[in-house]
Amino acid sequence: MPAYLRKLKIKDKFENGGFCLSTLHRAHFFTVPFENFGMHGGSEISLNSETVANKIILNNRGGICFEFSVLLQDVFKHFAVDFQIRMARVLIPHMSPATHQLFLVNKDNERWIFDVGFGAKGPRGLLLLKNGFIHEDDFLSSRVRCDHEHGWIVSIKEKSRADAVWEDIYSFQDVAIFPPDIDMAYFYTLFSPESILKTYRVASLPTDSGRISIRNNTFTEVSGLTSTSYEIADKEELLLLLSSRFGINISPDNVTYTRN
Repeated sequence: MPAYLRKLKIKDKFENGGFCLSTLHRAHFFTVPFENFGMHGGSEISLNSETVANKIILNNRGGICFEFSVLLQDVFKHFAVDFQIRMARVLIPHMSPATHQLFLVNKDNERWIFDVGFGAKGPRGLLLLKNGFIHEDDFLSSRVRCDHEHGWIVSIKEKSRADAVWEDIYSFQDVAIFPPDIDMAYFYTLFSPESILKTYRVASLPTDSGRISIRNNTFTEVSGLTSTSYEIADKEELLLLLSSRFGINISPDNVTYTRN
C-alpha cells in the first residue's frame, strides 16, 4: 500500500493526516492508465493482490477496473474507509452485463460513487449518490440520476464538441455484491466474444484538457475541441507511444501488432 501511494505521489500527504478520498481519486485517475494489453499479450491474468501490485506499481503497467479494485480495497481498509462494491452495466456502445466494478464510499454521512476504472471517459471526481447531482469539470462533467428501471445511471458530458450533450455510460443497482459475482463478471470480461475488452486492445489516460487513447492500432489525442487520430505504423511505434505517453512498459514479446 505505501508503494502504491508513492506511485501516486501522495504518500507524504496521507501520512501527515491528510487522507482525502478526492485526492486519492484524482491521483489514481490521472496517473495510472486504463489498459488491457495483458489480456492480449499472453501474460498471466490474476486478481491476486501481490500480482496486481507488482504489475501496476513495480512494473509500470496500468489495468482495468477489477485490478484497480484490488489496490484500492487495501487502501480503503488501511484508512478505515466504509465502502461497498457495486457492479454496473456499461451502456456504450451498447448495454453489457454487469461487468464494470466500482465503489460506493461513505463520506460525511453521505454515499459517493468512487470510480477510477472506466477509462479516460469516466468520472473525474467523486459523485454524490443523489438524483441530479453533477460534478463539473472544464473538460468532462459527470451526472448521477435515479431511474426506476435501471437504478442509478451515470452520464458524462465531454466538452470535445461545441454541441456536447449528456451521454449515459453505465447503470447499476444499489445491491450487495459478493465474490462469485465478481468472478463471473471478470470471467466474462476476459473470455466472452461479446466483451469489448476481449475484442479491442485499449489504453487511455486523461489529461487536464482532454485525453489520450489507443484502440487497437489507432492513437487518438483530444485537447479541448481539437481531436487528432492516426494509425500506429508498427510494433516499435506502439511500444514507444505506450512508454512515452502512457508510462506503460511492456516487453516486446508480450505485444502483438496487426494492421487495422
